[in-house]
Amino acid sequence: MTQNNHSVALNRTNSRLTLVALTALSVTYCLKFIAKMAVCQHSGAASQQYSSAFSKARLKDRMSQAAPGKWYLIQCKPRQEVRAEENLRNQAYTCYLPLHQVQRLRHGKVVSLNEPLFPGYLFIKLCEFTESWHPIRSTRGVLRLVTFANQAVPLSDQLLSNIRSRVQQRPSSEPIFASGDVVALTTGPLRDLDAIFSSFDGEERAIILLSLMHRQQQMSVPLKALRSTA
Repeated sequence: MTQNNHSVALNRTNSRLTLVALTALSVTYCLKFIAKMAVCQHSGAASQQYSSAFSKARLKDRMSQAAPGKWYLIQCKPRQEVRAEENLRNQAYTCYLPLHQVQRLRHGKVVSLNEPLFPGYLFIKLCEFTESWHPIRSTRGVLRLVTFANQAVPLSDQLLSNIRSRVQQRPSSEPIFASGDVVALTTGPLRDLDAIFSSFDGEERAIILLSLMHRQQQMSVPLKALRSTA
């Protein structure tokens, strides 16, 4: 009888141990399953987030291709057009500074110089989808982006094309006065009177021969006050 009771107790103990082991195994599998589901959910969220970001990038790229840049006008600081253009180009902006060749008197010699066709201004091509406009104002040499009623107004491509054509068709240098040329005064009380160009008087003035009171008078006038009559 005692031996039978001992066997029954042993069987009950084994059953309890088996139940505990099965319970522990079930809990382990449950934990693994929950962890796996969490990983899958996180991967799905990350994949969805990446897909959304990729879609936005593709959309931005398509919009930039579908909306080409437009030309706008930049006002530069005095005599800093070239500097402004260089600094804007260093920031990957597309710029156009029309230049033309002129002759100037420097230290008694006539030299050819490339000067802005529109002093104080240059053109910039901007796209609102791909480029930031904020760095423009702080660029060295730039004064401001020209606006009307606080709105930047785009210029037509045809206008820029016409300017390029005009620049290419202009003569390589503007004519400079030579001794014996007939010139006319453009300002002052002697405006529209003809005179004979004699020589340069420094870098910004000229000596002309003007007929007054049946006599030829020599006079020094600003170069900018003369125009050719040819």
